Amino acid sequence: MDWWEKYFDDNYLRLYSYTEKSAPSEVEGVLRMLNISPPAKILDLCCGFGRHSLVLAQSGFDVTGLDLSERFLAHARRKAEMLDIKISLEQRDMREIQHENEFDAVINLFTAFGFFHTEEEDLKVLEGVAKALKPEGQFIIDSINRDYVIHSGQWQRWNIENGTAILEERFFDFFKSRLEIVHHLVNHKTQDRKLESSFRLYTLREMLAMFAKIGLVLTDVYGDFDGSLYSAKSPRMILVARKQD
Repeated sequence: MDWWEKYFDDNYLRLYSYTEKSAPSEVEGVLRMLNISPPAKILDLCCGFGRHSLVLAQSGFDVTGLDLSERFLAHARRKAEMLDIKISLEQRDMREIQHENEFDAVINLFTAFGFFHTEEEDLKVLEGVAKALKPEGQFIIDSINRDYVIHSGQWQRWNIENGTAILEERFFDFFKSRLEIVHHLVNHKTQDRKLESSFRLYTLREMLAMFAKIGLVLTDVYGDFDGSLYSAKSPRMILVARKQD
């Protein structure tokens, strides 16, 4: 079983529940970068538990959220019903996008890319993105900045979320260009758990090379959702690209 098939469970929800608070400001940044307005059609690729999808739908966009985890999609569906928000949700592997010339924008946020073992599989994801976009449609992809990770020196840190002590350990594999992360969750009420994840972190040059193969042209690159310029010291690498006719 691959890591992503067991990683996204209730422990992940506990680990990253805090990110729901930052969703509105992140969506604001995304919309500013894309310069689009309702009722544009947006595909939230790897939407998780719907924190960005729901904010977008609530703002009047026609949103489709796609994710592999039925648990997360059920969470998003319940929240949408509670808030009386209309949204489409699909359970699907990101390599198997089943849309063509349909969306004004595709978004892929919070380092939801680079999961797979080969570049060919990651390229297949991007091919699906390009196919799903309308001509001149836009793609925005957000990930941890590889250079920032390497030079930050933050390889081990403790945190507490919802009564659970969390030890995060990071290791960067230079041979594979992958960030390996282990979260140790310690809680006196439940059995201690360990969550392991692995992400291929691409350089800007590598991403541009993949974009060129599938007909996407870079229009902007940012270092965070506030629109700051991208540099080696930026915490994020946020790319905005447009589909060529």
